[in-house]
Amino acid sequence: MKRIFLLLGTNLGDLKENLEGACKAIESHGIKILKRSRIYKTKPWGVSEQPDFLNQALEVETELSAAELLKIFKNIETRMGRGEGRGRWGPRLIDIDIIFMGNLVVDQADLKIPHRQFFKRGFAVKILSEIAPDFRPPGSSKALHEYARGESNEGIQIYCD
Repeated sequence: MKRIFLLLGTNLGDLKENLEGACKAIESHGIKILKRSRIYKTKPWGVSEQPDFLNQALEVETELSAAELLKIFKNIETRMGRGEGRGRWGPRLIDIDIIFMGNLVVDQADLKIPHRQFFKRGFAVKILSEIAPDFRPPGSSKALHEYARGESNEGIQIYCD
């Protein structure tokens, strides 16, 4: 099985409950959560005029394909109330991003793995490196902890363990 890494984000409603609800929904599809990062409070990325986010990284295990995972995660987001029309990086009840899926590279219109914005988001690098410091992204000679070392902690703080 591949090492699959996800990043969850929420900035509307009951933030901790949104993250926990997303984890329960993920597990209800037979996707096993192996590791969870601490929960972090982060400043918005892309559109700054919105509430701060809570983010959490997960390492999961499944036999499902990338396309099947995307369909499940989009369905979870919709069921949990993620509305359209808020803009690409606008406020949301839940966001589930597939960051890495082992060494798989996917370049489709609706799915890019590795996640195309990951290395532009210092907070994401820091959070994911907490649970997978030695993971080497596809095509990279550097491990996540090496990328995280160069990232600022500005705008990111531990919300809860």
